[in-house]
Amino acid sequence: MKILFFQNCFSNFGRRFNNGKVNEQSQSEGSQTQQYLAAVCACTTLAACASYHAWSSPAIPHLTSKKFKFSVTDKQIVWIVSLYNIGDIFGALLNPLFIDRIGRKNTLFLLSLPSLIGWGLIIFAQNNIYFYIARFLGGISQASAFNSLSIYLTEISENNIRGILVNMMQVSFYIGLFIFTTIGAFASYEILNYSSVSLLIIFLVILPFLPETPYFYLLKGKKDDAMKCLMKLRGISSSDKLEPEIREMKLVIEEDKKNTKTYAFLELFTKSYNRKGLLIMFFMRTTMMFSGIICIIAYAEDILSQNNLSLKPGIQVMILNGIALPASLCTGLFIDKINRRILFSATSMLGSFCLGSVGLFFFLKYYLMTETSSIAWLPVVALTLFQIVFISGFGIIPHISIGELFSIKVKSSAACLGRILVSIINFATTAGYKPLNNSFGIYTTFWIFASLTFVGSLVTYWITPNTTGMTLEEIQAMQNPELENKLNLERKSRRNENI
Repeated sequence: MKILFFQNCFSNFGRRFNNGKVNEQSQSEGSQTQQYLAAVCACTTLAACASYHAWSSPAIPHLTSKKFKFSVTDKQIVWIVSLYNIGDIFGALLNPLFIDRIGRKNTLFLLSLPSLIGWGLIIFAQNNIYFYIARFLGGISQASAFNSLSIYLTEISENNIRGILVNMMQVSFYIGLFIFTTIGAFASYEILNYSSVSLLIIFLVILPFLPETPYFYLLKGKKDDAMKCLMKLRGISSSDKLEPEIREMKLVIEEDKKNTKTYAFLELFTKSYNRKGLLIMFFMRTTMMFSGIICIIAYAEDILSQNNLSLKPGIQVMILNGIALPASLCTGLFIDKINRRILFSATSMLGSFCLGSVGLFFFLKYYLMTETSSIAWLPVVALTLFQIVFISGFGIIPHISIGELFSIKVKSSAACLGRILVSIINFATTAGYKPLNNSFGIYTTFWIFASLTFVGSLVTYWITPNTTGMTLEEIQAMQNPELENKLNLERKSRRNENI
């Protein structure tokens, strides 16, 4: 039911909101159904990752309860939350070792297994060491999920629906977040754990049936397999209609191989256009993660318990995470229509304002000792609005950009660096959140998040090009003049043949 709903929903979005810039072949000749179906199934892994994110918020009250089977201190809680991000760093380093060797799909499968082991350790935990190892293993799987999916979705999609398909990453993530937040609020600790591992098992069962990407087949010199894969994804039975697209893909890959004289990782720094891509990626991701989104998710119940609202903190967290689902669905309406550069900066500025408002509430309450009962609603409303603007722009565009800005050879290395950066920031923010609150007040923490997000929005707008509606080949050609000339010659030659 879930797959059919999203398939129909997003197929309608793709047909109604086509931005008009397409390849030379007419996309109306085929069908985009297989692309949507593959994306929905592949993104189930992020719903499973969301269960790891959601777990800490409802689990912490159980772990620190006197009724729990062993003692867990506040200091140990910090490590249980934060080790997830350390595992993320190791997962990011492992991902490039496999993604161009065994494929995007097989890498997703292989590096999801640590998460499965992690849930087993959580379910049968006998002491805190079980939790430490489990969270570390879950972080390994999360890094692979985000890195591999960003590449997988951009490589299977047509340019006019690429944003919609990549947006499914956060749709699935927030579906999982809402589901497991709800389970955590109303069900027992044991049910939360068993339901979380069940979703991961479902993903591992359906993943082998998904297609690989045509780019990976071409990278391995398997043109026939690439054509069959592309025919299936495009819903076109005639290979002749797709031959121009395959030729352009192959041209980009061959040009990339020909100009390569160093290792992929080093080439990120030796080529000027790769260095620019790294700079853009750095500011996009630091803006995204220094907004404190991971702290807000991990400590949501703790944050909202301080506003003294009559509504229970668990219910407030449900509202906070529940609004994320319709917001992520609505993002699919405009993500491929609006200039991404403007969208990123506008949403991050609005997010900065929301974070500053939360900081102001806690400043009035704890520093000025002002009566705040009349504005007790402010934290949950401001954080809900923050979730909406995060999802609508600066939380999803970095995932789209990582698959667009870099050539196929360096893409996995760039994704690795990007994920390591995210993991370091996540670890720093989650590990430093409580100490910073204790030393300088929670309002200072939120004002730091707000300031960094605002500055990041300005810098990113200044350095980022707009890639909305462009094919992956056109984006690469935009950065590489030699490739641009060859691509233009290829298209000119094809037009002459048609004449």
